[in-house]
Amino acid sequence: MSFAFGLMIAVLLLILPGAVVALAGRLSWPVALGVGPALTYGVVGLAIIPFGAIGIRWNTWTALLALAIVAAAVFGLRILLARYRAADAAAGAVSVWPALTVAAGVILGALFIAIAAWKGMPYWQSIPSNWDSVWHANTIRWILDTGQASSTHMGELRNVETHAALYYPSVFHALGAVLAQLIGAAPTTAYTLSSLAGAVWLFPLSAALLTWQLLRPRTSPWRTAGAAATAAALSASFTAVPYVEFDTASMPNMVAYGLAVPTFVLITSSLRHRDRIPLAVIALVGVFSVHITGGVVVVTLVVTWWLLDALWRPILGRVRDFITLVAIAAPALAVLLPQFLGVLQQAEVIAGHAFLTHQGRKRTLFNAIVQHTRHLNDFPIQNILIGLAAVGFVLLLTKRIWWPAAVWLLMVVSIVHSGAPFGGPVGAIIGKYSDLFYSDPRRLSAVVALLLAPMAGIALYAAALLVVAGARRLTRRWAAARDPDRGFWIGATAVLLLVVTVGLAWHYFPRHRYLIGEKYDRVIIDNKDLEAMAYLATLPGARDTVIGDANVDGTAWMYAVAGLHPLWTHYDYPVQQGPGYHRFIFWAYADDADHDPRIAEAVKALNIRYVLTSTPVVRGFVMPDGLVSLDKSKSWAKIYDNGEARIYEWRGSSPPDTQ
Repeated sequence: MSFAFGLMIAVLLLILPGAVVALAGRLSWPVALGVGPALTYGVVGLAIIPFGAIGIRWNTWTALLALAIVAAAVFGLRILLARYRAADAAAGAVSVWPALTVAAGVILGALFIAIAAWKGMPYWQSIPSNWDSVWHANTIRWILDTGQASSTHMGELRNVETHAALYYPSVFHALGAVLAQLIGAAPTTAYTLSSLAGAVWLFPLSAALLTWQLLRPRTSPWRTAGAAATAAALSASFTAVPYVEFDTASMPNMVAYGLAVPTFVLITSSLRHRDRIPLAVIALVGVFSVHITGGVVVVTLVVTWWLLDALWRPILGRVRDFITLVAIAAPALAVLLPQFLGVLQQAEVIAGHAFLTHQGRKRTLFNAIVQHTRHLNDFPIQNILIGLAAVGFVLLLTKRIWWPAAVWLLMVVSIVHSGAPFGGPVGAIIGKYSDLFYSDPRRLSAVVALLLAPMAGIALYAAALLVVAGARRLTRRWAAARDPDRGFWIGATAVLLLVVTVGLAWHYFPRHRYLIGEKYDRVIIDNKDLEAMAYLATLPGARDTVIGDANVDGTAWMYAVAGLHPLWTHYDYPVQQGPGYHRFIFWAYADDADHDPRIAEAVKALNIRYVLTSTPVVRGFVMPDGLVSLDKSKSWAKIYDNGEARIYEWRGSSPPDTQ
């Protein structure tokens, strides 16, 4: 399978199911394609938890069934809500040529990102070395093996010993499992392609939609389309999203950010077109189900827009507008309640994250403003983009569009607090909000980038219009007889914008190519590790027992790669979601088996026969104490060693109570 073919199928799977639902809800085809990804994930989010609860396997056929049910429900509700359809709905519809202009900008931006991925990932089907990727691929394998895709059942995979309940947003993985079945891809390949589809498509799309939403009420369709297309193409040059998020393997978080703007646009449009309320509910469920931080972004955008715009310029009246928003939020909250309850159980773990910069607040503020925070500070400041965004920021203020500035200010203050915390009541309030993003400057800066791309696009488009208008004026003054027609100047504007956006994408191409491909380096898992896993899979009982392993050396990949069941399915330390008593004992003391009877008890309780270890370990971590000296223990016999990976077999005695 080629890179281009796999990516194309992944992007189509992201867009088309939701577009079908949108068309069933009477949206025009440009709008349907725009909000399609959010609705696709919404369908998955609506299905997987009830399917998991009643034992319906999640696969391609049941996903198609879920799509048919949701589309039929939306079609029926469309008929019931026909009386609420806007009387002037056709007047505000997007015409063909402006829509195609915006589409061209989105495709250009997506092409820039796709080329960076293609050039940066020569081994795109290899095993990535970053932190969370193993969990994502293992989750896709788990869904393929068991059919259980419910977000509330992820403890069955993570908590190997106890199977204690654990909420983890698995909608991204459920769609990845469908992709794996459709194209016959391995779980790791499906994970990579699903991640790339979100990275390539969602952020140019978001920049275009947000620009359209900002400008269309105040300017002509063609000028709005030009600015939206420019923002879409320019979005590929911002490093924060998708490149940094892809590099850190924060894929559900990245995809949820990419869904936030389409969902926001659909919700705000529902105030005028109230027959879209069911679609807005589905999209909101989708973005929250992919990752809760994406939902927080949507709520932030909607609340700020409502307070600073819609409340003062109501669509159908303040009360009716508010009732519409409640009609969207209430059913979404009811559907998402099991997920929210699961997140509350992990609130302390989420709030426990800290990323202090140990810098003064002035420096932290400067870094927040110029997008030079965690991970981004590995590279020079993107001065051109920040300058364009600053101009666009001012242009929006001159048009009395206040709410993007308010969201930007909230995010910047949250970034400062996460790096150099405020004290007192102000710090406590800001901290509560910042904790929703794990108090992570990286995640918060990604939200800022969602705002900066439209601002920069608006500024660049305005600058291009100004330059071309100046050239046209000079031509009329000095060579009036040879003044070209209007079409020439429109073409000149398009060429100028194309040159600048391509030039900026090329200027930042090295860093973006590096970030997307950095972890596809075959370091943590290389051919020798794969050979060891393949050999282990042939040993008697290997597939019927749990394989002892470390949680820092990449051996957790044995499940996604070879279908073996590791003791650790993630790079997760015992101090997090309780791993169980015996798993901890094995992790800490397995090489003491000759004189510590607890090891034999743990081996029996966990059903361990083999151990697989590997080098190197993830940067910044060390091999667990219990697996350092297995060679010195008579209870463990080394039966395989290829210089990097080693396999041991249990030769110890049974626990005293079972001898």
